[in-house]
Amino acid sequence: MPRPHRSFSRRVLISQLALVAVILALVTGVFAWLGARTVTEVTETEALATARTLAIDPDVRAAATQASAEHADEPDEQLVSSMLTITDDLRDRSGITFAVVTDDRGIRLTHPDRSKIGHKVSTSPEEALAGRENVSHESGTLGETVRAKVPIYSSEDGQTVVGEVSVGIFASVLDADVRRELILLGTVAVLALALGGIVSVMLGRRLRRETLGVGPEELAEMARDQGAVLHGLDDGVLGFDANGTLTLSNSNAKELLGTASDKAVAAVSDGKGRAASAKDGDQGNDTVDANGAVASVKEIDDAELIVVPDEITAMMADAPDEGALRRRITIGDRILLATAVRVQRDGVSVGGVVTLRDETQMLTMARQLESVTAMARALRTQRHEFANRLHTVLGLVDTGATDEAHTYLSSILGTGPITTPVEDIDLISDPYLRAVLEAKGTTAAEAGVSLAVTPDSLAVGAVHDPEAVTLILGNLIDNAVRAVVAGQRFTDDGGRVEVQVLSSGTELHAVVTDTGDGIDDELGKKIFDEGFSTSTAASAPDFGIGLTTGTGTGDGHGLGIGLALSRRVAEKGGGAVWLIDGHDPELGGASFGMRLPDALDEPAGDGSAAETDGHAAAGARGAAADDDNDFGTNEER
Repeated sequence: MPRPHRSFSRRVLISQLALVAVILALVTGVFAWLGARTVTEVTETEALATARTLAIDPDVRAAATQASAEHADEPDEQLVSSMLTITDDLRDRSGITFAVVTDDRGIRLTHPDRSKIGHKVSTSPEEALAGRENVSHESGTLGETVRAKVPIYSSEDGQTVVGEVSVGIFASVLDADVRRELILLGTVAVLALALGGIVSVMLGRRLRRETLGVGPEELAEMARDQGAVLHGLDDGVLGFDANGTLTLSNSNAKELLGTASDKAVAAVSDGKGRAASAKDGDQGNDTVDANGAVASVKEIDDAELIVVPDEITAMMADAPDEGALRRRITIGDRILLATAVRVQRDGVSVGGVVTLRDETQMLTMARQLESVTAMARALRTQRHEFANRLHTVLGLVDTGATDEAHTYLSSILGTGPITTPVEDIDLISDPYLRAVLEAKGTTAAEAGVSLAVTPDSLAVGAVHDPEAVTLILGNLIDNAVRAVVAGQRFTDDGGRVEVQVLSSGTELHAVVTDTGDGIDDELGKKIFDEGFSTSTAASAPDFGIGLTTGTGTGDGHGLGIGLALSRRVAEKGGGAVWLIDGHDPELGGASFGMRLPDALDEPAGDGSAAETDGHAAAGARGAAADDDNDFGTNEER
């Protein structure tokens, strides 16, 4: 069976308690040994000091000198009595077990047991009689004792050893002192262990709170998973702590937001879109991004700084506790969808995550898909018309009306290809331009709006960047048709949108003008802002590009994303999209210009001369409405 999984805090608690117990055991053992050693040394020192004191007593020296000189079989009773008085008094005052005095033969002159007087001592007196002090643990007639033996020198010459003094202290007394020391140490150890246990429990709880109950294995696995997920996502990811400070990001986020230069000052945001402090003591050192928006510079590591717009830090501050907050933000030439989500663990907020998704490419593809869909619809219409013509020819042939069939086919050949709803489409030779104009013309015709190519249009050269051309030109035509439908002058006869297309070398110029209500000067300054919408048309049937047949109060030119996206795509290639005139003098509606520097292949032959003539013929059109515009110098760009 697998062992039950213990939490990280419990394992830390057990490890700490085990460590504390081992350390306390070692410390207690060492101090117990030192304490026992100290008690033993104190006891031995006490016995030795008492023996020395007794050995130098004048009466003891005189009695031992007399007894050693007489060498009587029985010690003199008066002498013994005087010696017992001294030893008994010393034993009572010092707390020793016994004090024995002998002559130079080892015959006892005193003893607690009077019957032992006159007999030789039970332990060897040789060391003391040889003039050497001795301390030992020996067992004698009174039991196990700590004994100190000191020689007694003659009271006459002070040089001759005439006996010994043996002072003993019971080993049980020593053991009792050692036990007291051990009990004291044990009590301290238990208290220390209890204190260590309490601290370990508190530390374990603190650790569990700080790690949210996640153990080191889970943390390591989370770190590996985090690295894999962060670098495996196509979206940019920014992680913030509970204070709103940036703590992590992946490479995609750095690519989308851009990194600051090494000289940038790292400012720490207070989570509400403001710079709270700055590195190196400078206050309020924010940066300004490509759109002029204030951004805080966040330091991720020592090597690289990442620029985080204050829009994102403000989103993190405004994000709800549950759910997500989504906003579109503009960073350079990108349109990003930012999603802010707060992260909670066990009801405690631990920060938040902001994901960044580049919508520029997706929106571009959506616009291209709309154009392709419109082209496919136009092709289906033409296929249907072509099938009707073939059926007519087949019916005439089957009925034998060959002359009528011949006349019908001749009329078809005379009118050229299948009728397109775009006036003067024959002026456009490039297949991409023709396709987008025919597709938009079909869609516009369904909405009751006529689309026309101006007679002064001339484009020499083939389009080699159809994606940008179809995206921008198609969006401008869609907006113009929508503006016509939403305009107050839209009637049953419909409205009109005119497109002028000119080329200059590899540059492609276009002007789209409509008969809508036009654009006021105040709106003209905001219409290219991402998220700004002017379309308030009433609800009505949808024709596939957001067109409606009802009228409303808006001009229909802005849905908040198309114009901003078109301008970004154009500027990315060095071109421009701008508002030429909010109220065209001829058609009355708005007039938009487009310039794409490298949209065409270099024209062959002498097309430049014809191109120059075409430009001259177009001088009266809206592209030259403002002499300062020059297809791109207008301040509205």
